[in-house]
Amino acid sequence: KIEDGGTVVGSGGSATSPPITQQPPAPSTSNISCASPADTRQMDIFDSHAHIPPTISASQIISEMNTAGVSVTNLYSGTLATASQYPGRFITFVDTPDSPQMSAWLKQGQTFVTSAETQLKTGKYYGIGETNLRYYSGDIIPPPTAYVAADTPLWLQLVDMSAQYSVPISFHFVPDDAVANAAFEKMLSHNKDATLIWAHLGFNNMPLNSATLSDYLLRYPHLYLDTAGIQNMQNPLPLPNSNWARLADQSDNGRLKEEWKQFFETWNSRILFGSDAGGGSNGLERWLNYSDNTSDRAPADAVGHWRSLLSTVDSNVARNILNGNSRELFLKEKRPEYCYSVASNGACQSVSVQSDSSVSALTYDQTTHVITFTVAESTGTTGHVVITVPKMIMSGISEVSVDGQSSTSQTTSNSTSNIVSLDFAGGIRTITLRATGTP
Repeated sequence: KIEDGGTVVGSGGSATSPPITQQPPAPSTSNISCASPADTRQMDIFDSHAHIPPTISASQIISEMNTAGVSVTNLYSGTLATASQYPGRFITFVDTPDSPQMSAWLKQGQTFVTSAETQLKTGKYYGIGETNLRYYSGDIIPPPTAYVAADTPLWLQLVDMSAQYSVPISFHFVPDDAVANAAFEKMLSHNKDATLIWAHLGFNNMPLNSATLSDYLLRYPHLYLDTAGIQNMQNPLPLPNSNWARLADQSDNGRLKEEWKQFFETWNSRILFGSDAGGGSNGLERWLNYSDNTSDRAPADAVGHWRSLLSTVDSNVARNILNGNSRELFLKEKRPEYCYSVASNGACQSVSVQSDSSVSALTYDQTTHVITFTVAESTGTTGHVVITVPKMIMSGISEVSVDGQSSTSQTTSNSTSNIVSLDFAGGIRTITLRATGTP
């Protein structure tokens, strides 16, 4: 037995025996882990979906944003005057105003289309919407509070303007009716150059379904989703308005459920964070609880809940959803490349992937020297990736495959890295790189 002092005590031994120096075991090069959860606490946030009700001022909203760590907010129903008070902090869309009955913008007819185009020509508006195409103010009990067929010619003109002026168009649509859904599909197919944002993860207070959303994203490459409003649906299952419980497992400290973790990671380049602060009959209270628990009329700490929920996904995924996608879509900033830290020979090495498609789940097997990751792109399109691999991991690339089938790629090298460029057919694909040998 080795005591703390280093002396040996045992059969025939004595407390005055000379010390024995025990060498520590050699460090294992195979057990090192470079994976770490996303530190969403310090991540910048771009809120892609909020409202400014008359009960709150822009200065109050800025204060809430500062406390929550939100750098930019898209204010639906905002104005250029509001945005100009705080340069760089607000953007706003061409508003499509509602009315108690038929939508006000639709009543105006061609006059509204002309007005919308005049506003877009100024270059000061970042999109069109949020338009209530099919909306329920409470539970899903037909008829809806607002309904405009998604293939209405006037609406399709606005969709065309989204393409013409390179701005997104945002809508609220609950897919609960076969006739309405058929018109919706016509709208989604109308102009592939338009950028469409389906608000509220597509469902709002209708129960969420990740398989349905994945199907839409697979079929429509210009379709995005935002997360707005889900935070405000915190009833326990199976009650209505319980979509937060569908996302987060309350028995596991509110962690993202595996189904939705996989969905967010698979489609991370097509999802925008939105809070829906200022929306609904408790709009003021949603702002008051943006990062606090001031009011009992809205869920507490809306932004903090999403930071916590996305802390279990890959850091690239969290960054894209919380800010990267919105900055690219609205501000035309280039989304950062995907960066992954992998273990090799007892050290952590960085592998990067550049792509407009969603990239996720990159792993490196130290035994077989194989890199694997997932890409997601809509069917009927062609995706493109550029992978940069340090020569410390792979001295050369022997094979690149897509879904297990060898694929044509281009490989170049510099003094430190191998760079692989690859095109792939749209869909959810597994890309594999194999080494020619070990470093």
